[in-house]
Amino acid sequence: ADRNLATPSVVRIAPDIRTPYILQGSFAVERKLGSGENYLTVEYSTIRGVKLYRMRNINAPLPGTGIILDPNFINIDQFESSGTSRGHSLNVTFRGMWLKKFEFLSQYALSRTEDDTGGMFYLPADNYDLRGERGRADFDRRHRFNLAGTWKLPWNIGLGGIVALWSGIPFNITTGVDSNRDTVPNDRPPGVGRNTGRGPRYANVDARLEKKFKLKKDSRTDLELGIDAFNVFNHTNFKNFIGTLSSPFFGRANAASPARQLQFSLRFRF
Repeated sequence: ADRNLATPSVVRIAPDIRTPYILQGSFAVERKLGSGENYLTVEYSTIRGVKLYRMRNINAPLPGTGIILDPNFINIDQFESSGTSRGHSLNVTFRGMWLKKFEFLSQYALSRTEDDTGGMFYLPADNYDLRGERGRADFDRRHRFNLAGTWKLPWNIGLGGIVALWSGIPFNITTGVDSNRDTVPNDRPPGVGRNTGRGPRYANVDARLEKKFKLKKDSRTDLELGIDAFNVFNHTNFKNFIGTLSSPFFGRANAASPARQLQFSLRFRF
């Protein structure tokens, strides 16, 4: 059938669509270290997503023939709940206080999350073989390290900060060519799975400096002046990488996280 003579594409909902749900379990061990307020926690968690939403063209040309099942339409994009996901993570958390002035929380996470759908409007590369869609989730980061702390200085001055060091998220690599003639140029090169591209690492530091002024002696009334700095070192964290091989911008980012920002605050408490 000539697809050019068919009516425009339609979108429909699968008759057996269901509500997605999550199964989650975890096991943790916590131990107090020394005589102070220092605690070490080790936790393993696993999560499984069932009946996740995805879209599939059920009228895509049959492989090797180019024949479509319903010649009355070009594409029949169907919302389905046939996706799945599975994730595992190991989290190590250390929190404590030093000299009753410095309070901190540090955490390292080793994790991996895989799924076979990129969301409700995600179309697979091969509508008749969804096994190739199994790969790293769009948000999967193998390593995450976070450190947060507050320091009580003399003269009612407080200093705080947050450090985040994460490994990069993946991106999908496609040819940019509609090799299977399903009108969507999202085909991947032979032997290349979904989300095999690797983005760069993420690094960010936020800080806060505050000063409290007592307005009345022996009273809870005070005035707090603060300044927050987001992305203190103005480090560029690129994102949204182009994975189309036919694009001259392949492997480049088309967006980045916000640059350094300063925020001033004034708080009156009574």
